[in-house]
Amino acid sequence: MLSLFCNVAEVDKAHTYKGVIAMVKEILGDHIVSSPKLLLTKSFNPAEFLGDDYIAWKGPADGDGLMGEKDIDPRSLVFTEIDPAKFIFETCLRDNERLISGEERACRLKKENPKFIRFGGNVFTNLWKNYQVNKKNSVLEWIHLTFGVRFMDFQGLILRDPCGRRCVLCLGKRADDGWYWDEYLLDDLWSAGIPSVGYKL
Repeated sequence: MLSLFCNVAEVDKAHTYKGVIAMVKEILGDHIVSSPKLLLTKSFNPAEFLGDDYIAWKGPADGDGLMGEKDIDPRSLVFTEIDPAKFIFETCLRDNERLISGEERACRLKKENPKFIRFGGNVFTNLWKNYQVNKKNSVLEWIHLTFGVRFMDFQGLILRDPCGRRCVLCLGKRADDGWYWDEYLLDDLWSAGIPSVGYKL
């Protein structure tokens, strides 16, 4: 089995996984397995997956999250199928930065990177469902083996947790190689190792 070890310092310096992707392609060449397409057959319901006290955030970030338009990227909801080979992993870190808050990233993705389609709950839940069924042969495992990615968050759906805080869903890979899901607060600081996943127009 082929494996890839990446220089974390180089990834951090680049603030993006584009360099890692290029490195993987250069090393593996023709050994790269064609990407497995993923049908988005299951919609995401925050209350069903997380509990009744979770809802999509509504209104501005400095509001109470209960009134206004949902803080989602509606472009993510259009897809019925996705191609993992086209995934983009974005950190929004600038040259002199190692950490920014989740809120700052959300702001930069919307204002400075409008062509980046932020994946939301529909992509998250179908990736998770696919992993539960296929494990080592899942799309998440293909993403890890191809791109070296061990973590991704889904900024296309901002949630309101039971404490009234803004958060997003994420998928991560444990040291024992198992994948897990979690939620990350946008008030927390995020590094280059915590990219947001999406497509680019």
